Amino acid sequence: MTVSRPFLKYHLPAVVWCASIFVLSAIPGAAAIRIPPGVDKIIHGIIYFVLCLLVWRAFYYQSGYPTLQKRALLSAFLFTVIYGGLDEFHQIYVPGRTPDIMDVVADGTAALLCVLVLMWWLRKRKRVSEE
Repeated sequence: MTVSRPFLKYHLPAVVWCASIFVLSAIPGAAAIRIPPGVDKIIHGIIYFVLCLLVWRAFYYQSGYPTLQKRALLSAFLFTVIYGGLDEFHQIYVPGRTPDIMDVVADGTAALLCVLVLMWWLRKRKRVSEE
């Protein structure tokens, strides 16, 4: 079985990032690094901004589903928010960890910021190519 080059370039990074989030959130609370209050929301923001970016790349640069490619920004945003919610739900079953709705809000805010940055970048790139 051979793995296609587009998969390795565009899809695998998103899959690895999702798996990394899952593994890190599965660390029991007692073994987790202690982070000052509020800083964890910034960390969530960075992690989920990157997730949204990687998922957008995977959706945008695939050719199997034209609708998904056309709506890559919205799809990446929705995927990121849903994944953040499922990650918090997963923490119910991790000893010493508790779900926090504010983590989901931080994840969603980061995903929205990512979408806005991508919209700006895509418009700028389009203007430059039209000149």
